[in-house]
Amino acid sequence: MMGLLDKLFGKSESAEFPDLEEVMDSEGDVISPPADFYVKRIDLRNEGDADLAAKELSQKNVIIMNILPLSKQPNRLRGILAKLKSQANKMNGDIALLSQDAVLLTPTNVKIVKSKPKAVASSGSRSL
Repeated sequence: MMGLLDKLFGKSESAEFPDLEEVMDSEGDVISPPADFYVKRIDLRNEGDADLAAKELSQKNVIIMNILPLSKQPNRLRGILAKLKSQANKMNGDIALLSQDAVLLTPTNVKIVKSKPKAVASSGSRSL
């Protein structure tokens, strides 16, 4: 009903969506005073980017890794992610898939709470 009234009274059909870049805009990467640890984004295009992520983890930085650039090479992507998982585990860090395009890597003693998908109960069985 509101959509019809909006059309009749000349209001725009599409609601304004805030410009999130403008809202999130900061003074660039200038940090004063310097932080102890950082959250960094890395685009995973090759093994060199994976090595950079491992180096950043060893410096106790949190990594948000964009895996989209390697999404068309699933075997290569799996291999690199397995290597990163092994490195994160060796340093008591963690790794988790955030979305189909992003992976979160955490350094030593930072664990990611991972929620498991809820099991769908079949209609014929009941659990007590």
